Amino acid sequence: MSNIVIIGLGSGGFAAYLAIRKTDPEASIIIIEKRAYDMFSPCGMPFAIEGVVKLEDLKFEVPGDKHLTKLLQHEALAINSAEKKVQVKDLKTGDSVFVPYDSLIIAWGAKPFVPGIKGAKESIGDGVFVLHDIESAQKIIEFAKKAKRAVVVGAGPIGLEIAVALKEKGLEVEVVEMLSYAFPRALDRDMAGIIEKSLEGRGIKLLFDRTVRSINGSPVNSVSVDDEEIRIDMVVLASGVKADLEMAASAGIETGRWGIRTNSRMETSIKGIFAVGDGIETVSLIDHRPTVMQLSSAAYRQGMVAGTNAAGGYDMYEGALGTFVSLIGELEIAATGFSDSSARSAGFETITGKAQGKNKPAYYPGAKDITVKIIADAKTGKVLGGQAVGEGAGARINVIALAIKNGIDIHALGRTETAYCPMLAENYDVLNKASDFAVRKLQKKR
Repeated sequence: MSNIVIIGLGSGGFAAYLAIRKTDPEASIIIIEKRAYDMFSPCGMPFAIEGVVKLEDLKFEVPGDKHLTKLLQHEALAINSAEKKVQVKDLKTGDSVFVPYDSLIIAWGAKPFVPGIKGAKESIGDGVFVLHDIESAQKIIEFAKKAKRAVVVGAGPIGLEIAVALKEKGLEVEVVEMLSYAFPRALDRDMAGIIEKSLEGRGIKLLFDRTVRSINGSPVNSVSVDDEEIRIDMVVLASGVKADLEMAASAGIETGRWGIRTNSRMETSIKGIFAVGDGIETVSLIDHRPTVMQLSSAAYRQGMVAGTNAAGGYDMYEGALGTFVSLIGELEIAATGFSDSSARSAGFETITGKAQGKNKPAYYPGAKDITVKIIADAKTGKVLGGQAVGEGAGARINVIALAIKNGIDIHALGRTETAYCPMLAENYDVLNKASDFAVRKLQKKR
């Protein structure tokens, strides 16, 4: 009977557990997790802050079996790859033990990135917050009850979801982003403009190409944004996460620019040790260059692959596209693959097709605007990426992600047969329309 240890019980660790159990029902599994509870949904926390869902409802328990041991409130301190054991500390008693393994799966995720803003680290919890777990979400909820003005640092999905949540709670909200538009790592400027207009319509002020230089006061009373001082009561740092590589490096595991390096089996440089989730470096499915993909859906798929292989089966992770969907207020935003700018940076010559329309016939009650943009290789016509903003964005992006994975070109994507019913969809879907616009550009180039 194999003995498999999983460090971390997020999406990747949970998926690994399920895959192990499916591959080897008799395998002994030990899960090491610092929290006092099993799992929670990080992606649901901004909506709990808004009050759409209850914070406690984001917690859920992993069903156990006779071969599973969950070491909650335990922290992995060190990995001895030569002797195949993990040093584990009981956070309740302070005692340390060594847990042996035949296969090890690292799924500890990443830690919140706190930018080097003067006064930021010193003021965490005292008017400055980083959203990373149930406890930090609760602190934001409680503090927001007495606050009037907030600054959110970062205009990515989490930052904007938090900005909307705080606005809905009655605060005046400003978002500061050092780059020049919203969702800068996933969208192109033209698509981001739709989101920015929606946010400004909600009364959220957006400050682009600006940098927070310092957080002032104790408790916090202002932030210095370049040469401007903005009076506030609270700051939420939404600057992303950073891989924690110290333990892996100490164990002799090879790391790259962004995280632990893995192969297509999710195995690290040390045989029998696998890694998944926010703390790893994988490859792009499009150009096969190293990349990082800090999405729950990617971690889950990686966990399935790692768990299968750790238990003696065989599975492969082909690479990441970064397919995601977010809800900013009432606006659905989704993207996959390369943006036009990132594709060009990767060396592709591109053509794009963008179409605006309705998600159902305009005469039908409830028809909503949707915009779809497709990015393709100007030489081959193959789809490289897609972006969508509006109701039904996620559904269109899932189709585009499938097209990229299977090497489909814009001709085939434009001819894709889509379902039609006036109550639910347009006859000539905006996805087909965007593809056809891209085809016309491709034909002109040729």
